[in-house]
Amino acid sequence: MKIKKKKKEIKAEKLITIFLCLVLAFALFVLFFTAKSFFFPSEKIDQQTQQPTMQASTSKMSLTPYDKELAREMMDKNNDGKCDACGMPVEMCMDSGELQCSMDSNSKIGKLGSQHIHTDWKIYINGGELSFEGKDHMGRMKNNLPVSSFIHVDSGSPVPEKTGDILHMHATGVPLWIFFESIELKLPDGMKAYVNGKEISDYKNYVFNDFDKILITDGIGDLQEQLNLITDFAKNH
Repeated sequence: MKIKKKKKEIKAEKLITIFLCLVLAFALFVLFFTAKSFFFPSEKIDQQTQQPTMQASTSKMSLTPYDKELAREMMDKNNDGKCDACGMPVEMCMDSGELQCSMDSNSKIGKLGSQHIHTDWKIYINGGELSFEGKDHMGRMKNNLPVSSFIHVDSGSPVPEKTGDILHMHATGVPLWIFFESIELKLPDGMKAYVNGKEISDYKNYVFNDFDKILITDGIGDLQEQLNLITDFAKNH
């Protein structure tokens, strides 16, 4: 009887040990995926573009043909195929998401995906609002038209937001002139610019901050009305 009892006790201990091991394994499994989701967040899809949203550390977007041409101008001025700053093939710098080599002490533009911020803005010419219909990132990509992944407008947002109300910047330090050049938009001379209601002198080299409100105008029309018509959609992105 004692032997049978001992066998039962041993069997019970084995079952308890197995159960505890399973509980421990499950706990470690949950802990692993919790830590993974915390330190390596899963990709989210931007509902406007159906592209992955830009996280500070990664980017699933790539340089457009326009970006690559600009990168070569910035990093390979002697046109020898090598980056002037680091000496590596310029294609390698571009593959890492760079317009300007990060090893260049004068570099101001960060890697693609180093941030994703937005600004509400308006451009007025001859008293009328400039339309950006047909100038969105994905539309121009599909039609093989120049556009930049670093700074662009998107389409597809729920009304009342329309294409061009929001300007997206997908890297640090990107000046406005890259956007204008990328969509082949040449504004008339003498345009004035206001950021958050204050006039600035050099809007083409301005690097906007998240939730800025920017007005660029030729001065025709009511200035205060134009300022008031700048939207407030950036906070929704």
